[in-house]
Formats: sequence, C-alpha cells, structure tokens
Amino acid sequence: MKVKFFGVRGSYPVPGPNTVKYGGNTTCVTVYQEDEQGNISNRIIIDSGTGIIGLSKEMLGNFFAKKESLNPVTILFSHLHPDHTQGFPFAAFNYIPSCRVNLYGMCALKQHVEGVLEQQQMPPVFPLEYRDLKSNREHYILKDGDSFLVGSGDRFGIIHGDQKDFLNDAKGLYVQVMQAYAPSHPQQGALYFRITEKPSGKSVTCIWDNESHIGGDKAVIKFAKDCDIMIHDTQYTSEEYLGNKPIVQGFGHSTYDMAMDNAQQAGVNMLICMHYNPAHTDEFLSRLPQGNVSLLPSLNVVLAHEGMVIDV
Repeated sequence: MKVKFFGVRGSYPVPGPNTVKYGGNTTCVTVYQEDEQGNISNRIIIDSGTGIIGLSKEMLGNFFAKKESLNPVTILFSHLHPDHTQGFPFAAFNYIPSCRVNLYGMCALKQHVEGVLEQQQMPPVFPLEYRDLKSNREHYILKDGDSFLVGSGDRFGIIHGDQKDFLNDAKGLYVQVMQAYAPSHPQQGALYFRITEKPSGKSVTCIWDNESHIGGDKAVIKFAKDCDIMIHDTQYTSEEYLGNKPIVQGFGHSTYDMAMDNAQQAGVNMLICMHYNPAHTDEFLSRLPQGNVSLLPSLNVVLAHEGMVIDV
C-alpha cells in the first residue's frame, strides 16, 4: 500500500515562488496498491481540493497505458468546504464516459456530496453544470462507525456487523469512518478515515480539519490506535493557536504539538503533517517542527509535500 500527496494546503491554494518545495494546492491525498509492474489497483482519493487536478492527469496517463482502471474511482470527502471540493470539476477522469466515480461523504446541514457539488457548478458561477460531466457518478452518505471495502470483487456499500466475516479472506483496502462533530470543525464537523490493507494489516489514518485538544484527543487516539501512519492537520503553530494576532481558536484546526500528542498516545510509527496554513511559506515550514520533534525522539515526524510517496 502506498500514499501519495497531491495537495497539502488548507483554506485556499497558494501558488507562487514561496510554496514550490511543499506545494500550494489544497487538500488531496491518495492511497493505493501497486504491483511490481507498476499497475495500480484499489485507489482511494481523499478530498478533491485543487491537488486532484494533478492526480487525475496522472491517473489518465496510467489509464491510457493500461496500468489503471477508471471503473471505479473512489473518492472520500472529509467534509464539504471549498478547499476539499473545488478541484472536482477539473478532474480529468470526469470527462471520460466509461469512468465510474463513487463519492462518499457526510450529510451536513441537510446537504450531502451530490448537492454540494451540484451547487458548486451552478450557473452563473461555473460554465459547465454537474449533470454535464461525462463520468458516471454514484453518491453515498457516510456516518460515524461506517466501513466498506474497496476491492475483493468490486464490492461496495456499507458493511454491517453481521457481514464482517467476509473480511477475513478479503483483499483490498478496508475503510473505517469516524465522524467528529463541531467544535472539532466549524458547523458540521468532519469525517476521518482509517484505511487498512487486507490481508497485510498495514494501516493509515487520515485526521485533518480537526481542532484537537492540548494533551490529546481521546476519540482520535482510540480510532488511530497502533496504525502505521497518521496523517494529521497542522495548520497552526502553538504560538499562533495560543496568541491573539489573529485569534484562531475555534477555526477547526490543530497545532504541531496537538498532532504529536495524538500520534504518540496512539502509538503510531510515523506522523505526517499537512493541511498547512496558506501563510506558511517554504522557508517557514522548513524550520518546523524541528523545535518540537526533539522532545519526542521516538516519533518519526515528516512534513508532507506535493509528489511525496510513502510505502506503508
């Protein structure tokens, strides 16, 4: 199982000379399996910020080289704010008629994935309506405790307790869902995902757009317990979070210290920091979080950058 980063910023994209090293695109991460011949299977995309544009071009290259199927494409939405949806209309696979896209997300404030993406492309603010995309799209609502498998005979749909026996022999990527409610993220909270490779048991947990707690978020720690990799929101430094220029508490994002507290208490092998503050330049990020990491020498802390690939 591999993890690749295509968008690591929060709030809004920041292209330019000050974001070349880490990247300026908004959130998009993909988890997938790859064989020795470079064939991609069971790809899962988490969020469709502007990073999905580059990812979709890579997927189309694989598709035409017969190294990856676009039937289906699986996208998980942590929540429905623009920095997690704004790239979707520009994803190249949406213009391939044979492509089937399964979109999973929350129902928030009586809105769900399909409705939000439709609104995003409504005239007069967008030239092409959602219904005019060429891909075939199915929409699924997720809630706390849900799970499903990507793989093993293209089985889709929520797995209930009496169905989990088949997972013993399953092959693919098993997704578990945790829903956090406000004030973890403003208005409606967010979904977090734990993705486990079957049958190897390797796992990665995706925790972003989360305002954690000083000393650790017990629900997040339990959800991510003993996973191999935790990818965590690090939009603020502790100085920014505790200061008042501007006041950012309540905005729904964590600090590096919060992320390290959660990772250490969950017993993870590697913490990957992302969902960076758009005001944090390459030079600024290159100084972080070294000052804090020295306090936790047993924790492997990595700052995500666009194009980074991690073997889990």
